[in-house]
Amino acid sequence: MNIVHISPAYAPVLGGAEWHMKVLSEGLAARGHRVSVLTTNALNPMDLHLGVHGALPEREYINGVSVIRFAPDGGALGACMRRWEQLRGGWRSMHALFGPDGMALLRSNPQVWQIMVWLLRTRADVVMAMNWHWSPAYYAYLARRMKDFIFVGLPQFHTDESWSRRTIYRRMLAGSSAILANTAHEEQFVRAQGACRVEVAGVGVHPECFAAPDGGSFRGRYGIGSEPVVGFVGRQQVNKGIVHLVHAMKLVWRWNPDVRLVLAGHLETAHQELAVRNAIEQLTASERERLIEISRFEDAEKPSLYWAFDVFVLPSISDSFGIAYLEAWLCRKPVIGARSGSTACVIEDGVDGLLVEAGNADDLAARIIALLSDRKTCKRMGAAGYAKTIAHHTWEKVIDRVEAVYRDLTVARKTSSTGDAGKVRAQEATDCRPDSEKATG
Repeated sequence: MNIVHISPAYAPVLGGAEWHMKVLSEGLAARGHRVSVLTTNALNPMDLHLGVHGALPEREYINGVSVIRFAPDGGALGACMRRWEQLRGGWRSMHALFGPDGMALLRSNPQVWQIMVWLLRTRADVVMAMNWHWSPAYYAYLARRMKDFIFVGLPQFHTDESWSRRTIYRRMLAGSSAILANTAHEEQFVRAQGACRVEVAGVGVHPECFAAPDGGSFRGRYGIGSEPVVGFVGRQQVNKGIVHLVHAMKLVWRWNPDVRLVLAGHLETAHQELAVRNAIEQLTASERERLIEISRFEDAEKPSLYWAFDVFVLPSISDSFGIAYLEAWLCRKPVIGARSGSTACVIEDGVDGLLVEAGNADDLAARIIALLSDRKTCKRMGAAGYAKTIAHHTWEKVIDRVEAVYRDLTVARKTSSTGDAGKVRAQEATDCRPDSEKATG
């Protein structure tokens, strides 16, 4: 198959969504498919938000994947569209054409009109757009309205955040050939918003990459002996729950001042929010001595990092799944997450981890203390999480599911009775109707 993937950012940019797209794209390319990724040249989320050009090459071939990067300000076409908006009657005409919700996305960064043009000029078997929080998926949707092709969405909705309920998504979901959801919760969410065909593909990990951890060397490097360790891995942003974790640790330290907190993730100013830095700076001198901050680490160091933890904590409300839970489980560690729709589909409360009320530092502290006080429960939960991950959440299994959806869609189109793609689209629309309407034809 000739597959085109669309993502706001792509490797070497770091992040869960970027890693997800990289593994899917390279995995499908390794199976003999021709895979191209359309993305921006932004170097990080802040630059993406501001529309700042990065220094990444315009075209690159990475592990079998053709990567095509566009300027996040739309280039010459973006400048023309902004000029149109400024002309007399321009804003009114664009508003009539795209609607208020569409205009909101078109006026936000990144502005990548080049994606729409590229899709209109290219023949692809499948086009898949990931990470709908950003605008690139909308440009792909606009191209789909002008040219018929198989359009698959992988929205990665954070259903506890307001952006997931933008009204434009109802049209985008209904206009998609299929939607790939990360969890059963997201599946229910997108169906309620108008999606027709939905498949839960999930996310995964590479177990072989966690085969030789050395938690002891990690502890030694950072001067940790036998002290209990609470670990966090991820971008240090408010919606990842890190502020509440820092506040919770103040209560944990009253219980046991020997506990260490490891915060591993991006620490650059561009990746931080003021509330996160303030929470850390408000720690006392003795509390700061119990905090270990790691701004950069290699993927090869992850197994040793997780193995050094006694408990992994990620009380985030901004994940559509949370790959970090799987990574912790591969190291047989118990996990704590926020009781949100998506996370509750990943963590089975009391079985392989614990769920806490989002934003409640007291609840989080109590759960951390409960696990640190009970090694037997920690071991049982870690083992249960490991078994679940191996059984259901390896990248090979995820790629199998995604490839099966792509094949099914392309075969259905090729084997349609008349070969008329319009009739295939009509059938898709019929499948979206309530059963009562189908019965009456």
